[in-house]
Amino acid sequence: MKFFKIAVMAGLLLNALPSVAQKLEARNFKESNEMTARLQGTAVTDENSGKRAALVKIYTPFPNDVLGFDGGLFQIIERKQAGPGEVWVYVPERTQKITVNHPKYSPTIIWFEGMEAEAGKTYTVELNVEGRNVALIASTPNAEITVDGEPQGKSPVNMHMPLGSHLVRAELGSLLYEDIVTLTQEGPVQFSLQMEDENLKFGDVNIEVADGAELWFQDMREGVGSLHKHLKAGNYVVTAKLPDHEDQTTAFTVEAGKTKTVTATAPVAHLGYLELVTEPTYGVTVMQGDSLVDLQPTMQLPVARYEYDFTKKGYYPQTLKFRIERGETLRDTIRLERIQYVKKTTGYAAVSFGYGSKPFVGFTLGGYYENVNLEVSYNLGLGRSKDVSWYGTEDLIYQGAYSYRLDEMAVRAGYQLRFAERFGLTPQVGFLMQRLAAQKKDYPGNGFTQECVSIGVRFSFHPFQHVGFFLNPEYAIPVSTKGEIKEVFSQGKMTRGGFKASVGVSVSL
Repeated sequence: MKFFKIAVMAGLLLNALPSVAQKLEARNFKESNEMTARLQGTAVTDENSGKRAALVKIYTPFPNDVLGFDGGLFQIIERKQAGPGEVWVYVPERTQKITVNHPKYSPTIIWFEGMEAEAGKTYTVELNVEGRNVALIASTPNAEITVDGEPQGKSPVNMHMPLGSHLVRAELGSLLYEDIVTLTQEGPVQFSLQMEDENLKFGDVNIEVADGAELWFQDMREGVGSLHKHLKAGNYVVTAKLPDHEDQTTAFTVEAGKTKTVTATAPVAHLGYLELVTEPTYGVTVMQGDSLVDLQPTMQLPVARYEYDFTKKGYYPQTLKFRIERGETLRDTIRLERIQYVKKTTGYAAVSFGYGSKPFVGFTLGGYYENVNLEVSYNLGLGRSKDVSWYGTEDLIYQGAYSYRLDEMAVRAGYQLRFAERFGLTPQVGFLMQRLAAQKKDYPGNGFTQECVSIGVRFSFHPFQHVGFFLNPEYAIPVSTKGEIKEVFSQGKMTRGGFKASVGVSVSL
């Protein structure tokens, strides 16, 4: 029933505001055709008479546990909360009245209207604080009227309203009336609701804030960095928020029919402290992204995550990632490591040009591990020997004269001495295999080999971190020969073993 919803809202409003009326009121008592008092499950038996009890359904905003009921000569059999805004009271037959008490209001009596309660009958009544019949008339016909949040129909509205204060609203399109109406026992019962065009009461505001802060309006996140609102004229506040920042609130005023721009105060960052020391102390460049950092003994910084790059010529760069916490001091020492141009452990590839018996070009792969050196190389001869004459072994018939190229494969081991930042010296011993290559494979002497041991030293200079130049003098001693290689070396004017040197460039890891 609409009235009882109204009564519930009215009761809530009366609890929140000072009461005008101090008396309960029972209205519209009547006998109902409902069978509730007789149906199984809802019927209650009067133990004294053995008959069905009479049921009074009370529609009221007050809960059962707040109300008190007194049947006079006849005791109340049972009472319960049947649902929101509905209390059921069971009484014996012949009951003539029920007195209702409330801790805040004066009591009232529910009369059975000159009759007595009949066994198994159902009755209904409305219970609220004392009220009056009123007329609510909006200035615009057919405006929708609500009282205490409950719709009452289109204007004009005639209704029973409890005494006290009520929130009355009339609305049609942009036309609106909204105000508190107070109903008293002696006051008027007709209220004119003068509606106004709400559009004429509104203005526009553009709110901006720095740092991409969140903008919160009326406890809701409404935007990031900027916000537009269409608001009723009045005073408002907006709050700017960011993680690890102190919220900042800005007050502003909206004027009807006008547009204004408001610059909100940006959130203030929480701060912490950073104390960094570098080794070496001087000449270190500190960058944050593309920005140069002026490193101070103690720096106050906003709470956040940071990444600094530390560089100095002749040293390996280093990156530090850290987070500044609110009110705390972070201390750290950044130790830069010198760039090792002459490295203890690395791999390299080299190409060189050298001269021994004949010029040659060399290709080398090697490496160092804790200064211990191991490499393999291949030298491709560039020049050819003098012609070597060949005769038959038995008949000494002349077979021809041929020239030869001298190629070389070698394995060397050594130990590196680093006596300066960019200079290294590596004494080496090696095993070499020298091989003759004729102009054609079927020429005599082609593929003749000899083996040598060698001693040498590798002088290296590294102007850059991964690029170096080297000089490698070496002396080779033949230890075994195959074929008639001695005669070939002799006639071809080539030296077996002996001194040779090469210069080249290496690329290291």
